[in-house]
Parts: sequence; C-alpha cells; structure tokens
Amino acid sequence: MTKKVNVAIVQRSGAGTTDENLREMSRLVEEAVKSFPHLDVIVFPEYCYFAPTTMEESKKVAEEIPGFFTDAMASLAKKHNVNIIPGTFIENAPSGKVHNATVFIDRKGKILATYRKIHLMDAIGYKESEYVEAGTEMCVFDSDIGRIGMMVCYDLRFPELARSMVLKGADILFVPSEFPSGNPLPPRTDHWDLLVRSTALFNLTYVVASNQYGPLHKDNPFGRSSIVDPWGTIIAAASGREDIVYAALDMDYQQQVRDRVATWVNRRPEVYEL
Repeated sequence: MTKKVNVAIVQRSGAGTTDENLREMSRLVEEAVKSFPHLDVIVFPEYCYFAPTTMEESKKVAEEIPGFFTDAMASLAKKHNVNIIPGTFIENAPSGKVHNATVFIDRKGKILATYRKIHLMDAIGYKESEYVEAGTEMCVFDSDIGRIGMMVCYDLRFPELARSMVLKGADILFVPSEFPSGNPLPPRTDHWDLLVRSTALFNLTYVVASNQYGPLHKDNPFGRSSIVDPWGTIIAAASGREDIVYAALDMDYQQQVRDRVATWVNRRPEVYEL
C-alpha cells in the first residue's frame, strides 16, 4: 500500500446538461493534475454528470458500464496517469428502473470496481426508489493506493455499511454526495459535518467526501466537501463555491491511530452482532 496518497476532491454542481457537465469535468481533471503533482486520485460528487429527479429524465441519460461516460473518464485517467472516481451517474438496471452508480477507474483506464447505491433516499420529502433500483453489494476492492471502500451520500446515515467495509480491510472510504441544505426542514449542514467526521472517527479511517455545490432543482447542495483523518480531524475542506481541494493521506499515521486507540482489538462482536 502507498504510504502517502494524494487526493483531490472536485466540488461542483451537476445542474447542467450531460455535455456541459462532461466538458467541465474534463477541464477540472486537467486543472487538478496540473495543480497537485503526483496526484493519485480525483473524486467527483454524486450525480455530477447529470442530476435527474424522475424516471423520464433518468432514462434519457441512462447507460451501461462501460459506456460513453465511463469511457470518456477512462481516457482522462489514462492520459493523466491518475485514478478517478467520476461521481455517480445513471446506469440501466435489469428491473426497468435505473441504478445510482459509481466506478473506480485506475490509471490505465480500467474500471476496477462498480458500486450501486444501496440505501435510497426515501425520506425527508424525497422518494429515490420511485425510479432507482437499490444496489445489493458492498464495494471493497484493492487498488494501487490501498484497499478502497465506496459509498454514496445517504449511505452515511447507516454506520453498519462503513464499519463492514473497514472490517473487510478498507483503508480509505470515498463518498460522492449530493447532500442538500434541507429546506423546508432545518438546514442539514451540521448533519453532513457530523456524519463525515464520525464515520472517520468510529472507523479510524480516512474519509474523502465530495459534495455538490450550487442551485440544483428546488434545493441547494451546500458543498463543504471534506477530507477527514482517522482521528476525526478535517484536514482539508472546500469553500462555499465550486472548488478543488487537495490533501495527502498519511497511511502510516492511520496505522498509528488504529494501534493506539485499539477499538479494532477491543471490539466485542460476540455480544452485540446479530
């Protein structure tokens, strides 16, 4: 496993068309690799390619894996010798619905892993399951930067998922998100910060969470993308704007924290696991 992992989070809106968003994503990949030498991975938000709200919108942009969008991002990964998590996008599902899916594309342009969002947002005024088919498998896999776990947005509210991925050896958790401000309910910005930080702290694991920013449909994803270390400390965070933030993940430090806090040693699963 690489001892230092150089990460870039791209924070932007998916409010444009697929063509507009793909052009902007391509430009931001170019900017990221020029701004941070020896970059290992670039992470985009959930629905960064296009943000649908209905089955009709979803079907217009749904594709296969691999497909046009993943091929375009794979070309960029290969060109710049960088791993890319291109946010989530709409994939056709066998049921007739669609999946909210993401992939991990390696430096050679190969899709190493695919994750389909498990926990759908049927809450707080949303009904994602009306057109999205829930995924059924966790996503933990090996890469040149270590063992990776991927989850999406609402998955953060289910701590079992992150814990299970780390129990399967995940060294870093990546979380593309479209986390909105929460109108008409009280703002959920505090929920975002707490969920991302607690996921890192409970699991003593780096969490890289990329959120959308800007007007989107009837809400406003607020950004606050962040990279949190295994001590629960935010080591990099985006401003309230479209932004790219960078950080170096120190995997030796993560191991030191895990050894000292020892929650992995002191667990009592025989008492509380069903």
